[in-house]
Amino acid sequence: MRRIGVLVGIILLAAACNKPARERSEGMVTPPLDMAALKKALSCARGGTSVERGWPRTIDYMYRTYDFRTDTFREEKRSFTIQQRPVRIVPHAVGVAEILWAICPRERLIAFNDLSADPKFCVLADAIRKRGRIFKTRQTERIIAYEPDLVFTVFYSGAEFKEKLKQAKIPYFDLGYFGTIESIRSQILLIGAVIGEEGNAESLVKLIDGKMRELTGKIPGDRLGTRILYYDEGGYVPGRSSNFQSICDMIRAVNVGSEQGVKSWSQIDYETLLKWDPDIILVPEGSGLKGQLESNPLLAHAGAVKKGKVFAVPGIYLRIDSQFLVLSANYLAGVVYEGAF
Repeated sequence: MRRIGVLVGIILLAAACNKPARERSEGMVTPPLDMAALKKALSCARGGTSVERGWPRTIDYMYRTYDFRTDTFREEKRSFTIQQRPVRIVPHAVGVAEILWAICPRERLIAFNDLSADPKFCVLADAIRKRGRIFKTRQTERIIAYEPDLVFTVFYSGAEFKEKLKQAKIPYFDLGYFGTIESIRSQILLIGAVIGEEGNAESLVKLIDGKMRELTGKIPGDRLGTRILYYDEGGYVPGRSSNFQSICDMIRAVNVGSEQGVKSWSQIDYETLLKWDPDIILVPEGSGLKGQLESNPLLAHAGAVKKGKVFAVPGIYLRIDSQFLVLSANYLAGVVYEGAF
């Protein structure tokens, strides 16, 4: 009987060890700030503005694009004229949807793309699904049928998509590329100016700054400078112009990609990973990368592998490019500074 009990215990232990990474990691991670309260605060910002602008209005802004082949950015000055306050708005990207959800009265948001309704990509997916009117990203005709008076596009929305909107005489505002917290701040203020919600936009930016200070202030001083590498599928790592750099800045850690001269994203091999030798490696949950890195003979000599510091984390916390970047930083602080909060 004793042997049977031991066998049962071993089986149960093995089952626990084979549970999905999400089940294990979310139960273990204790961030410095309460995740639910932080998400709620960042989901709705309301505030007055000292300057009232009328309609029509012309918005001057800097449009930025990124060339993945050359790892370079291009900027150009643009102007956008909008005749009246938009009341039927469609965001064509997750980050834009999350920003609009916080600063725009919800009744003015008439439809969302399918990624915004997917919890793997959007923090607000559950709430957005309840709003209804979900379209697939390439369904231009369906968007046109909604009769929006403004569509927000980004640099990866596609030239063909934008041309179809133009032919249908649907106004669209192209935000271009953004990812760092500095660019997200700028885009929030820009979006606020376009839709006539400057006060709410300013309030959200102030909230972001306050929560960042609160978060950074809780990081343990004796563990600053931890070197972190975010290793994505295909061997891609982010550099100094990425959202991950902003996360590292908030939690007072070193982004190894940036340290090694990566601008936005770059592909590396295992030999390079071993040479860079980060203290911690983060990989997307469900990608299988954690097992691949830990079982590779070459990487057996890497410090993070030897010390068990390869962590699979929910991919949503690595992809965010909105005000919820603070939420990502908060969660990853709990991973990086395990047991500190």
